[in-house]
Amino acid sequence: MASTENQRSAVKIVTAVAVAAIVWTSVFSVSAQAISDENSTNTETQVSDELLVLPNGDAIVSNEFGDIDIVDGVTVDIKVGANDYKSYDVPKTNVGDALEHANIKLGEYDTVNKSLKAKVDENTKIKVNRVSFKKTTKTKKLMYKTVKKKTSSLYVGQKKVIKKGKKGTKKVTYTKKIVNGKVTKTIVSGTKITKKSSKKVVLVGTKRKNYRMYANNPTSFKTKSSGGIGTIYDHNGKKIAYKKVISGPATAYSASAGARTSVGDSVHIGGVAVNPNVIPYGSKLYIETPDGSIVYGYAVANDTGGFIHTSNTVVDLFFPSESTCIQFGRRNVKIYVLA
Repeated sequence: MASTENQRSAVKIVTAVAVAAIVWTSVFSVSAQAISDENSTNTETQVSDELLVLPNGDAIVSNEFGDIDIVDGVTVDIKVGANDYKSYDVPKTNVGDALEHANIKLGEYDTVNKSLKAKVDENTKIKVNRVSFKKTTKTKKLMYKTVKKKTSSLYVGQKKVIKKGKKGTKKVTYTKKIVNGKVTKTIVSGTKITKKSSKKVVLVGTKRKNYRMYANNPTSFKTKSSGGIGTIYDHNGKKIAYKKVISGPATAYSASAGARTSVGDSVHIGGVAVNPNVIPYGSKLYIETPDGSIVYGYAVANDTGGFIHTSNTVVDLFFPSESTCIQFGRRNVKIYVLA
C-alpha cells in the first residue's frame, strides 16, 4: 500500500533516530534492519556500506563522525575498466559521491566520462577508464656519419676511405599508455647514448684526367647516373652508370661522305662498328682507353664489318679521315654499355 505524505515524514523521522542509535552503539556502521512505524509494517531497507536506501527512494547517509543526512536516493549504472555496467544505489548528489558510495576508487591516471561534480539521476551512466603507464627499454645501434673530403690527389670519380666508421649503441625508453588493459599509445620517452659512434671519412677526387680526344665527337644523349652495375665519370666529370663493360682491341675506319652503315644511318663520328651478337645495334656506349688518356667518348653501335670474323677486335671506331685512323692505330679500349 502506498504511504501518504504524513506517513513518509514519519518514516524519515523514526528512521533517522533509529540509525543514529545504531551508529552510536556500532562505531558508526549501518546494518540491514526492518524499519516500521505505527502506520506501516514489513517495510524492507537496502544497506550498502554507509548508505541506507529506504523503500520510498530516500537514502540515509552517515559519516565517520556519526553525522546523519537523509537525501534522495537514485540508481545509476557504472562501468569500470573493461567490465560491464552494474547498477548501484547511491545518493542523488554528484558523480564523485556516487563512486565513493559504490566503493570505486580512482587511480592516479584514471579518467571518468563525466565531471565528478556533475549531478546524477536515474539516467546517469558513469564510465571509469582504468589508465596506467608501462616503461620498457631497448638497446639499439647508433649509426655513424660519413664525412666526404675533396682532394686533388685523386681523379674525379675516385674515392678512398681513410677512416672506417664505427657504430655506437643507445638505450631507448618507450612508455606505453594502457587503457582498460589495452595499449593505446607508445612514445619514446627517453634516449641515452651508451657508446658513441665514430665518423667514416672518405676522400673524393677532384683531379681531372689529362686526356686526348682524337676527334670532335658530337654524339650526345641522356644518360643515367645510377641503376647499373657500376658508374664512371666521363671526360667532363659527369657521372654515368653502365650495365656492362667490354675490354679489348679497337681499330679505326673511315668512309666516303654519304656512305651508309649496316642499319642505314649515314656514317658519322660517334657511330661505331661492333659484333651485333655481343653488342646489339642501337646500344649506347662510352669508349676510352683503360687509363682514360685517350677518349673516343659517347657512341652508338650502328655498323658492323668483316673484322668480326678475322680478328679479336671488339670495336671499329669511325673517323672522318684516313690519317686520323692511322694515327689512332690499334689499341686497347674499354667499352661501357650504358644503363
